[in-house]
Amino acid sequence: MLNILNLKNLTLIDWDEGVYALQAEWLASNGNEGKPFNFQTPPLFQITIALFFKLIGYNGWVLNLISIIFSCLTIYITFLLGKKIYNDTIGLISVFLFISSEYFLFFSKSGLSDATFAFFFISAIYFFYRSLEENRKLHYILCGFFTTLTCYTKYTGPVLFLFYLFAPLFLRKKNNKYLILYTLLIPILILVPYYIIFLKFLTLSGIKQRYGKLLGLHHLKHLYYLFRFAPIILTLSIFHRIKEKKDYFILSLIAIFFIILGFYHHYFRLSYPLILLFLLFSACVVARWKKIRYYITAMLFFMSIIIAYDTMLYHSPIPSALGKKIDYLSKFFKINYILAIAPPNILFYIPGNIMATENSVITYKFMQLDKRETIRKDDNLFKNERYVLVLSSNIFPQIDEKISKLTSQAIIKDSLEFVDAPIYYKDPFNELGTKRQIYKIYVFELIKLGSPELDTLWKCGFYPGVVIIKR
Repeated sequence: MLNILNLKNLTLIDWDEGVYALQAEWLASNGNEGKPFNFQTPPLFQITIALFFKLIGYNGWVLNLISIIFSCLTIYITFLLGKKIYNDTIGLISVFLFISSEYFLFFSKSGLSDATFAFFFISAIYFFYRSLEENRKLHYILCGFFTTLTCYTKYTGPVLFLFYLFAPLFLRKKNNKYLILYTLLIPILILVPYYIIFLKFLTLSGIKQRYGKLLGLHHLKHLYYLFRFAPIILTLSIFHRIKEKKDYFILSLIAIFFIILGFYHHYFRLSYPLILLFLLFSACVVARWKKIRYYITAMLFFMSIIIAYDTMLYHSPIPSALGKKIDYLSKFFKINYILAIAPPNILFYIPGNIMATENSVITYKFMQLDKRETIRKDDNLFKNERYVLVLSSNIFPQIDEKISKLTSQAIIKDSLEFVDAPIYYKDPFNELGTKRQIYKIYVFELIKLGSPELDTLWKCGFYPGVVIIKR
């Protein structure tokens, strides 16, 4: 409720939030705006945002609204899962432990895809369990449906297929024709076209270059995230007695997901789905206390809120404030081109169209959805302009250093500091976690710059992480 009331004040604070927003803008505009979809993640979340953009315009809070909606749905399905596997009490306790965890408090208002993924993931598990218990065709179909949505939201989704092969063993169920057809075969067939395009676009060497460096043994780091951002849930779950078939059902999913996830890079958000499973074990531990279990639940709820209060209250106006400041200066000086050295979540708020450069032409022309003119390094478009605005950021130090050599000649100088979400400062493996993010705005009168300086400005627009925006 607080997130809905504060919706208009929520901005895109995460790098990937900006990536999703710009890719959705690209899809919604048939390639005329934003930045192209690049297969860094599956496309379903971006497509969902694009549909909202079509209906209500390019508003950053759309991403937050989607997360709020799916977080509410996740609360409901979490209760149903706890109720189905155990009982109503377990379902209710699970909900209160879940909504007070720092993971939930962050992702429920974030513009990241994790809240959406969590709903699809836990829904697939819920209907899979029901299909094994009740052997109804409809439940197998619904499980396959949500599994497909899960896989089209994040690349960790296909882990479910491995679970579906092994889980029936723990419940002493056989893999029947409905499970094989609706839960395994059809979803896999629906995913095949996407992965064919994925391979065609990236190629095997490109996949190795992009993802190979992210592989390794990161299990302990992922375990740290679970303890750091859901300490009560994880600690309680350790004391749960594993003795029934349904306990082994949940444990097998936790084990399979955690083991496979641990080989991938330690992004804290990838561990989020595991909390939805540990919840059930922790709720069982609380439920043992019989008459005082609801008092204990209330106490644990408030303890979790206290632990995560800074995450719950956090929001930052800086991304949108930067966009408004740049828009004002651009109108005042009649600026046509902006050189932006900033992450995607900042770029989204800067009015204008991101131009396609010669070093990104393959990406921009993919699927023929981009009609924008391609600009080239040897054709300096700044030379005929009177003013150029530059947004510089210290998180790109090499490029920022090049710009800093010219800043003494700027006629306007301004700076804003962006304070990141508390959850990132609590992540010791995040390189930017403790780094101050300073954004500086410069307006250059080009007639006062020499040809070498003007050429330096223009060529900076062709570095990775830098864009030229045309108003």
